[in-house]
Amino acid sequence: MELLYLHLMLGPLMVVLSFIFKRFPPKKINPIYGYRTPRSMRSQEAWDCANRYCTHAFFIVSGLTCVVQVITYSLMPSAQAIMWSSGFLVVGLIAVIPLTEMHLKKKGFN
Repeated sequence: MELLYLHLMLGPLMVVLSFIFKRFPPKKINPIYGYRTPRSMRSQEAWDCANRYCTHAFFIVSGLTCVVQVITYSLMPSAQAIMWSSGFLVVGLIAVIPLTEMHLKKKGFN
């Protein structure tokens, strides 16, 4: 049962984290906090654009993870539900990277 509570906290926790990142974005290029890739760190404009887009995408993935959690919890055994929703979150977060890079390229940050 404890594992189930932990599972159901994962999506809302990610929503809270994405809200914090959206509310307090990194102001300047730094090696610790923010979306850090070679393309995003080339200029302050690219940095700001990448962090805005990435945070928005992170928020969407987190919200969708909450939906997936509710659906899988109601349709599957607990262990399966945890696997599917955690897998969805991981794939979604990994997908944010190429999406953000494509967005930067489309905006002219090569």
